[in-house]
Amino acid sequence: MRRSLSVRWRLTLFYTLVVALSGAVLLALVYGLVTQAQSRSMRTESHVLPGSGVTAPLPPPVVSEVREDAVGSTMDQLVRNSWLGLLLVTAASVGIGWVVAGRVLAPVHTITARAQRISADSLDERIALGGPRDELRELADTFDALLARVQQTVSSERRLVATMSHELRTPLANQQAALDVALADPDADAGELRAAAATALDQSRRAARTIDALLVLARAQSGEAVGPPTPVDLRGAVADAVDQVRRPDDGLAWDVRLTDVTVPGEPALLGRAVANLVHNAAHHNVPDGRVSVRLAEEHDGARVVVTNTGPAVAPDEAADLVLPFRRASADRTTNGTGVGLGLTVVRAVADHHGGRLVLTPRTDGGLVSELWLPMR
Repeated sequence: MRRSLSVRWRLTLFYTLVVALSGAVLLALVYGLVTQAQSRSMRTESHVLPGSGVTAPLPPPVVSEVREDAVGSTMDQLVRNSWLGLLLVTAASVGIGWVVAGRVLAPVHTITARAQRISADSLDERIALGGPRDELRELADTFDALLARVQQTVSSERRLVATMSHELRTPLANQQAALDVALADPDADAGELRAAAATALDQSRRAARTIDALLVLARAQSGEAVGPPTPVDLRGAVADAVDQVRRPDDGLAWDVRLTDVTVPGEPALLGRAVANLVHNAAHHNVPDGRVSVRLAEEHDGARVVVTNTGPAVAPDEAADLVLPFRRASADRTTNGTGVGLGLTVVRAVADHHGGRLVLTPRTDGGLVSELWLPMR
């Protein structure tokens, strides 16, 4: 494979070519102007000098020939000297161009060297290029911003893997402990074995819910649609979610007000998102609490607002609730059935559909969850 010239050599040759062409054009202009000036300004006359031995003036043809010889000799000398000077300047421009190209490309070498030192274990390093704020400085700053985003993504993924391992290990460990206790007792009766099996089944279901939520989260975050967007009856999805969560004996006061709204999207993902909002409002509540569910069309979009009562939540803590396996410091869970991915899935589904999720703590306790989805 033929090796191409380096950028430094190409810049050097470009500078040299520009100097050579500019010099050649300048020499051509000077030659033309000087020739024209010589033809106009040079006047020749012949006189007979006393005592010269010449008895008559030279004829005009001879005078013209002498003039042309003088002009030609002068112009030949000018051309030779000019071309010699151009060659010297062109030769010097090679060295000057090499030095200038090296100075121009020095920041590029700095960026390359520092970028090569950065690895998955040193994402906290930055290019941090100094100097004037020019195009190369802008390139380095853009690369630093990209590194910051990559570092944040990698750190989030590492935390997610660590937390996910813990969340999956807990139900499996509880399941194993319940079975070990039952099997270790040779005198265990059917009731004790049945209780151990029920505990193991409950922990198995908890692990299954976590895995199911992770699968939905991965699908929503992938950004790939299963098929073209289809009209989704959001009122029906919210009503189904309320019917699945609301129970006559839950002790909660429900206030549900829905309007007919249809949005384009994936029915399964949108149904899971609104179900998670309603589930969180009911299960992260207080005894004799309240749940308010609103659905309305607003500003070319559908707005789902779910409000619940509960302990006070700090604003910065509310923003972190959308992170995987992140729960409020106060125990807002009444039955421990959550897996810590509900709001994470809702935000991922909202982003997938071009919407947004906003969490606002209530002054008297509880949380207001607003899901906005575009209608086109």
